[in-house]
Amino acid sequence: MDAIIAKLDFVTVVSEKESKPVMLECFATWCPPCRAQIPHLAELTKKFPNVYIVSVSQEDKAKVESMASKMKPMKEYNLAVDPSGQVQTFMESNGVQGIPHAFVFDKAGTLIYSGHPGGPECEEALAKIN
Repeated sequence: MDAIIAKLDFVTVVSEKESKPVMLECFATWCPPCRAQIPHLAELTKKFPNVYIVSVSQEDKAKVESMASKMKPMKEYNLAVDPSGQVQTFMESNGVQGIPHAFVFDKAGTLIYSGHPGGPECEEALAKIN
């Protein structure tokens, strides 16, 4: 829970450092559809071990940590907070208005999927880059 996203350069940093593609999932602790995706994200983490999966919230770290302490599946994937709103800006620049939302990037940092994290298209994108 130490990760704090300062910029979307984070995706490039992770891709280079971890040599992995990245799935960036945007969520909020107050969002029921986001909460419903938690077990699915834990499953995706197991199914696609070569993809760095991280869920990002704009809320403060304490709120996200509190939620994670109560929801065991959240401990199975990476969590980050983005209090500066860089991810929100990225979402808006890509025409995204709602959450949960996933962005999947290949190892080069190229966006290959943007959509709901629970949809079959997301899983297909992850399978291509795993």
